[in-house]
Amino acid sequence: MAYARRWRDRTVQLRIGSMVALLVLLTLNVFVVPFTVPPDSVFARIVRDVLLSMILLSGVATVSDHHRLFVAIALVSGVAILVRWTGWFYPPGKTPGLLDETALFSLGILCVVIGIKVFSSGTVTFDRILGAIALYVLIGVVWAEAYQLINIHVPGAYAGIARDSGSLDRSSWIYFSFVTLTTVGYGDITPVAHAARSLAILEALIGQLYPAIVLARLVSLHVAGGGSGTNQA
Repeated sequence: MAYARRWRDRTVQLRIGSMVALLVLLTLNVFVVPFTVPPDSVFARIVRDVLLSMILLSGVATVSDHHRLFVAIALVSGVAILVRWTGWFYPPGKTPGLLDETALFSLGILCVVIGIKVFSSGTVTFDRILGAIALYVLIGVVWAEAYQLINIHVPGAYAGIARDSGSLDRSSWIYFSFVTLTTVGYGDITPVAHAARSLAILEALIGQLYPAIVLARLVSLHVAGGGSGTNQA
């Protein structure tokens, strides 16, 4: 019994620690690195690759107690990290959009996995609340990757920015994504292409509905479970 309890406590600590790490890494990736590191430097690429790798590894650790989710996200993350780092050996411009497509797919899968963890049945634990926050930030990151891919494959998809995606640093996509997600809509960047408009509409809808849905779900789980705690599975 004592051994089983210690094992459960360690599992809980791993879940909470990995979710905190994921949230910290997402904060650095969204609010610090894009606006402080020169976008065209080699250092910026190294930082982005390291952060993406650590975000994916943290995401794997957050679902270590769910075997199927763990295997799925571990496989996807492993492939994404491998592609990301082997990309250093590709000639510049040889595979346009490949790294962004891989990042988009892996982060999208991570969103799904964390979403299952947040919205599944069970008690309201601290790591579930942190997961809900991390999922919201991840949605903004995924859409930023999608906007950038559209701009690569559909020149002139956005008004108010340079058509050449190479001259536009990632901070602009992060900025546009979160402005859309929070439905602020300053209007300095405007989607013109149909695909860009569809993505912007979908992100704005998610930004409106997500807080209400998460709040309703967590409250219902709290009421059904008769309380919450960090020591419950």
